Amino acid sequence: MCGICGIFDHRGQTPLEIGLSAMLQGLSHRGTVDGHWIRNSVGLATRRLPIIDLAGSPQPLFNEDRQIVLVGNGEIYNYRELTNDLKRRGHRFSTHGDLECVLALYEEFGDGAWERLNGMFALALYDQRRQELVIVRDRLGIKPLFYAETPQGLLFSSEIASLRRYPGLVTPRNPQALGDYLSLQFVPRPQTAYLGIQSLAPGHWLKVGQGAIRIKSYWRLDLTWGITRSRAEVAAETHERLSTAVHRQLVADVPVGVLLSGGLDSSAIAALAARHHAGRLHSFAIVFREATFDESPFARQMARHLGTEHHELVLDETSILDSLEIVMGHFDEPFCEGSAIPLYHICRFAKSYVDVLLAGEGSDEIFGGYETYLARSLSGYFRHAPPGFFRVLGWLARRLPVSDHKVSFDLKLRRWVDGIAHSPATAHFWWRAALNDRDKRRVLNPDFIASLAYPDTASIYERVMANLPGEDLIQRLMATDCQIHLPDDLLYRADLMSMAQTLELRVPFLDPELVDYAFSLPSAQKIVGFTTKRPLRDAMKDDLPRMIRTRTKQGLNMPYQKWFKRPPWRDFLHDWLIRDRVEHEGILNFQGVSTLLAEHEAGRHNHAHGLWAILHLVLWLARP
Repeated sequence: MCGICGIFDHRGQTPLEIGLSAMLQGLSHRGTVDGHWIRNSVGLATRRLPIIDLAGSPQPLFNEDRQIVLVGNGEIYNYRELTNDLKRRGHRFSTHGDLECVLALYEEFGDGAWERLNGMFALALYDQRRQELVIVRDRLGIKPLFYAETPQGLLFSSEIASLRRYPGLVTPRNPQALGDYLSLQFVPRPQTAYLGIQSLAPGHWLKVGQGAIRIKSYWRLDLTWGITRSRAEVAAETHERLSTAVHRQLVADVPVGVLLSGGLDSSAIAALAARHHAGRLHSFAIVFREATFDESPFARQMARHLGTEHHELVLDETSILDSLEIVMGHFDEPFCEGSAIPLYHICRFAKSYVDVLLAGEGSDEIFGGYETYLARSLSGYFRHAPPGFFRVLGWLARRLPVSDHKVSFDLKLRRWVDGIAHSPATAHFWWRAALNDRDKRRVLNPDFIASLAYPDTASIYERVMANLPGEDLIQRLMATDCQIHLPDDLLYRADLMSMAQTLELRVPFLDPELVDYAFSLPSAQKIVGFTTKRPLRDAMKDDLPRMIRTRTKQGLNMPYQKWFKRPPWRDFLHDWLIRDRVEHEGILNFQGVSTLLAEHEAGRHNHAHGLWAILHLVLWLARP
């Protein structure tokens, strides 16, 4: 695990060494050991967190004749198999780490090397013979990688904030990204909140040399299988593949633990990790004082079942508020996905015990765990409903009492009814959005809306869905989330929040072999009636208590719908959502924002997600 940065074809007024050092300084929290390499107009640098071969794999790394140089962030889990094969092909190795095999693999297979890697990674490789730089990102975007084409040359880094440290780099705000952020609570890639800085897409490489830049995909999800197997076969193979993935990702020369919420996903990872881990496993859970948001009793039950050394961290509204701006600073752009701040705190807490954590991200996207998939599945039962049915249902939904409980029934019903009239892609967006495109127009300045290339963020989902093959609609929705929600939201916040504490977070559900297998199963085998993720529930039958295995999804969220109605959060909102601050940049419409706030406080609507997004935008715009 590291942070990497670099400059290719340097033409800036600032000396290359100074520019590279400035970007590397922005990655200081990501590791403990610096390394850099500079030749003529090319510079590569790294901030390494040693996890495997602690003292023996300094970066940058070189091939045998020192003509290819590499810096990398992440872990290659199949490095032992690759290294043994490459040794048989005649290559010699000087380290026992996981990244050196990448150099020999590139020599053997060129651009075909990347699809052979099983891991999470962002890599930069410079070939001195060809005078060519290659940067590459893992299949599903577990590790971030950003770049900027500038008059100073091509700049790249693991973090946006690092790029923006390059002296003289001009990074104006990106209006389209801000409009999309308000809907999603994150900026959908490849754009960022800054014009001129982009994200390299998951499963892609970028190659630059001889005055040209090429970007190409080396992997994409295969949605054309859809092979129906027996329930028993699916359960057995799911268990075997997940167990293999967890075993692979326990490799480390430092202490390893697990994040344990007490839900199905984290419990499955914990159960398999406890089986493969040598010694007693550390587990970590968050305790919320709000009962409907607190899953700690289930985590405690699971820890007792497994015999882990269990640790709990209590979070409340004051500790969250006190850390709000610190956490925001690690993103360097508007971002307010609800689990980011709790994840920041639990990673900081866990760092006192371990250097690596396993987490359950990715299970919902590959096995069909989100309620939006279930809602789409159930929509089929209403295909022949009379024309007025949904009008009546919508009328009833809007008259249900507004609940402050986590994932409340009234909220789910309203989102389902609102989205049912739209195409599957747009309905999926409406279910997910903090502010759907209709409500977003209420809070945006009309002149700002007119400046956007596209005002409706739902069009992103429409474009992605339109380019996905196959007839299995729910499978395509899951693949859409694997391209948008997973890398741009969940994995992005996982990387930044863990690395803010110089801690590595691994995600076994996104093992490439497990992902490929999961998408070979039709959605009808994943969602059966009201049961989601049936392959995983069946697979873990002998490993988890029934109460844990059959639980519905809760997710890591904060009870800010309640907090916004009482001090200190209510006062904080009213301090920041005043006319001067809301309308200062010409983006937001004060009347629309204040109406949302008033409706939420009066209990007429639950606008917590939209207000949370607006608050973060106002705070971000006020930063120097």
